[in-house]
Amino acid sequence: MTYQDSDFGTVTVTVNPRARSIIMRPEVDGLRVTAFRGASLAFVKSTIEKFRSSLLKKQKALKERPQLTKDDVEQMRREAKATLPRRVAELAHLYGFTYTNLTIRNSKTRWGSCSSRNTISLSLYLMQVPEHLQDYVILHELCHTVHHDHSSHFWALMDTVTDGKAHALRKELHRYHTA
Repeated sequence: MTYQDSDFGTVTVTVNPRARSIIMRPEVDGLRVTAFRGASLAFVKSTIEKFRSSLLKKQKALKERPQLTKDDVEQMRREAKATLPRRVAELAHLYGFTYTNLTIRNSKTRWGSCSSRNTISLSLYLMQVPEHLQDYVILHELCHTVHHDHSSHFWALMDTVTDGKAHALRKELHRYHTA
């Protein structure tokens, strides 16, 4: 369902039966909301009200960011497919990690992920961050092939492969956005 909001523009609400909470994602021209089954529209609207100011700040930041064209995205995809698989293989070999497969995706909410079968997915938007942060994301996903969580063991392994800089690199990466 959609409705118009004077601040956000078009608010699109979808229900996901697997959702356990309300997820709100500002977009340049609206707000996308994912709700859990049984959430009333009144509850969704009250949740939006609770976070309105921070959501509006995020939407404003999105509007100020240069928008990528389809050609820009395709160029990044070609570049990512040409460079990231080689780098993943190099870092996996260097640190003794194994993974089953690698995919490059147009993921706008995550830099990367690692499945329970050790398939690594990376966002093509990694091409917009410096190489040392690309390596951080790749190492993060490679460490997930050993520890499929963010436990203290995972972070200890991350510190080992990043010379103790895992948290500083994570903080630096937060200054960048996927899309």
